[in-house]
Amino acid sequence: MKSPGVFLLLTGGMLAVAPAATHPAWQWEQAVQVPAAGMVRLDLPPPTLNASRPDLADLRLLSPTGVETPYLMEVPESAAPREMKAVDFKATLVEPAPATAAATVLEVGTGTGEPIAAVTLETPAREFIKSVTIEGRREGTDWQALATREVIFRQAGGAERLRLPLPAVGWQRLRFTVSDARSGPVAFTGVGILLADSRKPETVGHPVGLDPVMESSGTTKLGMALLVANLHLADLKLEVTDPVFSRHYSLGVIENSADDPPAIKPLAEGTLYRVLGEQGSSAEQLVIPIHQRIPGRQLRLTLQNGDSPPLSITSASARRYPTTLAYYAPQPGTWKLLTGNSMAETPRYDLAPLRGELTKADGQRLSPGPLQAKADFQVPPALPGVDPAGASIDLTEWGFRRAVQAPATGVIRIELDPPALAHSNTSLSDLRLVQDGRQLPYLLESDPILRTIQPASAAHADPQRPNVSRWQLTLPLDNLPVTDLLADSASPLFTRTFVATAERKDSLGNAWTQTLGTATWTRTASPGGQPNSLMLGLANTRLPATFWLETANGDNPPITVDNIRIRYAAPLLAAKLVSAAPLFLYYGNPEASTPAYDLRLVRAELLAADKLSATLAAEETLRPERRRNDEVSPGSPWLWAALALVVVVLLVVVARMLPKPVA
Repeated sequence: MKSPGVFLLLTGGMLAVAPAATHPAWQWEQAVQVPAAGMVRLDLPPPTLNASRPDLADLRLLSPTGVETPYLMEVPESAAPREMKAVDFKATLVEPAPATAAATVLEVGTGTGEPIAAVTLETPAREFIKSVTIEGRREGTDWQALATREVIFRQAGGAERLRLPLPAVGWQRLRFTVSDARSGPVAFTGVGILLADSRKPETVGHPVGLDPVMESSGTTKLGMALLVANLHLADLKLEVTDPVFSRHYSLGVIENSADDPPAIKPLAEGTLYRVLGEQGSSAEQLVIPIHQRIPGRQLRLTLQNGDSPPLSITSASARRYPTTLAYYAPQPGTWKLLTGNSMAETPRYDLAPLRGELTKADGQRLSPGPLQAKADFQVPPALPGVDPAGASIDLTEWGFRRAVQAPATGVIRIELDPPALAHSNTSLSDLRLVQDGRQLPYLLESDPILRTIQPASAAHADPQRPNVSRWQLTLPLDNLPVTDLLADSASPLFTRTFVATAERKDSLGNAWTQTLGTATWTRTASPGGQPNSLMLGLANTRLPATFWLETANGDNPPITVDNIRIRYAAPLLAAKLVSAAPLFLYYGNPEASTPAYDLRLVRAELLAADKLSATLAAEETLRPERRRNDEVSPGSPWLWAALALVVVVLLVVVARMLPKPVA
């Protein structure tokens, strides 16, 4: 222990804490085996973070005698980046010769003896790509190679790589040889120096799952599952198989708020790239810096593809900072760490002045045991004081209803299935939960669930277009809003453009063909690679029960297409149920406006509560579904008979008015 005074200060702090007491509102506990008295640094594993509140304010430490013990949460800290300008900047052009290649040579003095982490070449040039070799020299020594054929570039779209990492060593002078063999020289105006940080925080790896991709309008949206909430992420790394690319990205996490819909909180924005330099050299940027605690489990990565095909992202991984609690244990034994109380108040321990001492003090590095349910845990009422009763409602204009079958009262979750989505408004403005003639307020959860439905598929030859492969696809219902179409193929090498179409009718009954979406599907012969699937974005289009998928083969043989499937987004409704009276979900009213419930003011609390899964019973039709704008009614048979009679009468009248032929 470097600072014995810390013991007394911490022990004095504990005397002010309440004596041993029960904690029935805490759901989870973990045993911490402390072998000896002294300072303890307790590393919190991901399950502990996942079970805690986003601000970790429900963490409590109990001594072997049950006394709540103060702690400090260590925050990863690194020194602010220290940058400086190189001195004695000199640039020289090397003309091509039989023994030398054209190059621009930059030589600078560092002006420091401290270790250098990276250098930045400064240039006003707007677009270029070059290779550079870096050398360093100390006083009285020869030049030493530090990096060879490093790629530097700047693109018109904003992507650039001008900062180059170096081994963290001190150098008096640096020399940069920029190759001009492939393109003309560019002007360099200076060199920036980034000094190494000796206090680099510790990180540990964390797996990341990839959720299904959604493609639309030149944009890729990729869900990334952290599987655990409340991680303090350092960065995120992608594995991409494409050899050359540049994509602008934005990364965000969905956060619940009082507003509807919930907002995506931005975490990072920049450019991912992989570029090729001279003689096989390359450079890439696939790491997304984050450096903050993420309250949720789901990230959303958006890539702007422009006219380029989507990237093939095979996997992702993250690095996180350890979350560590520092405290003084005056006695060995079994300590307990409690968590899992959404209503807990933030503890106020008088230890902030000791943060510097605690971070400098030695201590035992421990980890808690497995997360276990507390035997005395008492489930708190969901949203106490919140009355879920809504206004009364006239349901004569609603066309469908479903009985909601909930296992018990409490906070329930309802997943909308295909029939409910097909008969609801696109904005879901007509959804109403009704109990005893009154509305039961609900909220839509942040992220819908991507579900898959498989249509019946039949190949159809088109005699008029023999080089076109065509499939008729049939869904079990009409008007389902869908996100995309997926398909597989056993064919090894091809590139095809696929088009999804539907036969529609306008307001006059005239048939026309609607293009639902297009996508180019390319498969190359990559040994050991995983075959990719067709992904055709449909942008939440409402599909008819029967539609078509086709592709032109050109001068190539047809390819096989199988396992065609359609994905749709299934929204989730959350509501607080306090009565066992029959509950119904109503929908199917095109004129209904989106309800505004005061429940949104406690959105975060409602969506954070443990939920019971409720199911929907069979659909009941209350009134015929209203005709959509693109549909034309054939009309009543009596109307057609009346029109026919009118036509006959008009023909007779016209015939009598015509002049009779002259004999």
